[in-house]
Amino acid sequence: MIPSKIRFPVIVIGIFSIASLVALYAGTVGRMERADAAESIKMYCDAFVRQDEAAQKQLTSYGAPTDSFNMKAAFANALQTTGAILSPEEAAEISDAYMESLRSATVETALSEQGKGVATVEVTVTRFNMPAAREKATSLLRQRMKLDSTPEEVRKTAVDATVEAFRQLEPVGTVTFYVPARYNEETRIWDPVDPMQFGFDLSKQTMGVE
Repeated sequence: MIPSKIRFPVIVIGIFSIASLVALYAGTVGRMERADAAESIKMYCDAFVRQDEAAQKQLTSYGAPTDSFNMKAAFANALQTTGAILSPEEAAEISDAYMESLRSATVETALSEQGKGVATVEVTVTRFNMPAAREKATSLLRQRMKLDSTPEEVRKTAVDATVEAFRQLEPVGTVTFYVPARYNEETRIWDPVDPMQFGFDLSKQTMGVE
């Protein structure tokens, strides 16, 4: 049996420890439960559109399903919707240049609707001047193309000109679209319902493809 003189401080310490743990747990869960859908989607946009390393590390630390996101592939798919007929290698080369320009994009998010475990987030992102980029690529192609060029050389010159133009994309205002999101009980943040569609929509909107 613990003597009464010792028992009191032991009990006090025990209660204090339990209270501290409860407060810590409640505080942590409270912060996680209050995870805002707009802030979560903004973090995804910063991580995958602007390629912000801090946002990428934060998502990884939460255990977010980041493997589902591939902005290069999403852009390549969006590029095909414009009528471009490219090999996988050519699409990847142009996508790399495009991703460089995306680093300068601005992204703002706001909560549009929210229910139990589901939400719709309004995303406003930089739209780039793709018509100007195409004109620049065409101009570069005309400057560099030789009269005796083979079809393969013309194609290579065209891809190189497009890559150069896409590395220097100019913003032309912003565009707004909506992202369905759902609350992830495991990570305690909100995820896009369809990651690939999310990336595809982002690419289309920044490109100005309807």
